[in-house]
Amino acid sequence: MEVVKKAIIGNDILQVIRVRPFLLMIVSQFFSQLAFNMQNFVLILIVFGLTRSSVSVSGLILSFTIPAVLLSVISGVQVDRWDKRKILFFANLIRGILILPLMIADLHVGFIYVITFFVAIVTQFFLPASSAIVPNLVPKNLIISANSILYMATYVSMFLGYILAGPFLLLWGREYTIMYIASLFLLGTFFIFLLKPSYPSVRLKDSNVSFFKELNEILPFIKKASKVVRAFVVLTIAQAIIFIFAVLGPGYVSTVLNVQIENLSLLVIAPAVLGVGAGSFFLGGIGKRLEFKWLSAIGFVLSGIIFLIFPHVRNIASALPTTFVLSMLVGFAVSLVFISGHATIQVETSENLRGRIYGLLNATSGTVSFLPVVLAGGFADLFGVGTVVAVSGVLMIALSIFISVFT
Repeated sequence: MEVVKKAIIGNDILQVIRVRPFLLMIVSQFFSQLAFNMQNFVLILIVFGLTRSSVSVSGLILSFTIPAVLLSVISGVQVDRWDKRKILFFANLIRGILILPLMIADLHVGFIYVITFFVAIVTQFFLPASSAIVPNLVPKNLIISANSILYMATYVSMFLGYILAGPFLLLWGREYTIMYIASLFLLGTFFIFLLKPSYPSVRLKDSNVSFFKELNEILPFIKKASKVVRAFVVLTIAQAIIFIFAVLGPGYVSTVLNVQIENLSLLVIAPAVLGVGAGSFFLGGIGKRLEFKWLSAIGFVLSGIIFLIFPHVRNIASALPTTFVLSMLVGFAVSLVFISGHATIQVETSENLRGRIYGLLNATSGTVSFLPVVLAGGFADLFGVGTVVAVSGVLMIALSIFISVFT
């Protein structure tokens, strides 16, 4: 018992949450991400309720994904120019104000698209700033643990946002639900306001410096920084896999497991979040000793094996509990890739480049993800969800071998 107690006390996760500036940022991140994810799912339900059209829902999804493709690189440059704390503060405040018109009961769907689009634009400044500020708040030796907590908070807030959206609309109605979401954004604003920088101030870029000159500074850096390139590529592919997982999830639950799609949250999303939490704790202890190359390879091969097993779960007597466990393992595997990948980027990039790197990462991830998502959905309709899941598993194992041998 004494050994276990020392292992828990010595875990970097517990050390990093004692860093007050980082803790305030994480609390703010939790509330703002909960608000953003809950807002997206609430609006999907509202738009479908108004139109009874899947095309209208697709329009809504495009309204909050297109800004990621168009503006991520631009926002990354600006994040490097501005105080990241102020970016987080004003991003939360502006989003909390922008969504208030959504309380209007007879608001046209077109206006909902416009409001969502502008909220997504502001979010493109929030995302790179929230990741790039981490090394300013914690010591270098705690960066992996800090990222573990950051992404655990992100995925937990995503899960809660999707779960709470329906019940809140049902019990509180549209007006009070939107007010609640706005209050979450304002709570995020409040906790960032409490964050007093305890890190050395960084000289901001001269506003007269050419925007394109700053953008071009990324390319020479990327050519020389092999670790950053590896993390960049792996994170982009991992994000595409997450989207594929989301696309195939409803079909898998309904056609392979033969249960209602409403059970998707309980059988897949909830255990995946638990897996991310387990992975975060692992990386805060033993996992921090492993290189990113091996962590990402392990993450992909584990995900690939599980994807190969998923289609055959229906043949197991305890199919639903098995799916729960497998989904938790997928969450664990994904956390190995994402947390260590972001930690690598933060350690290997300088303060004046980090925002641009994250902006480029968000833009690339959004662009690269479009084709796999479309193909996964189309092939699932043609050949069956189980077949596409299995093929995805084979590709992930092949990717793991490539990372291990050739990088």
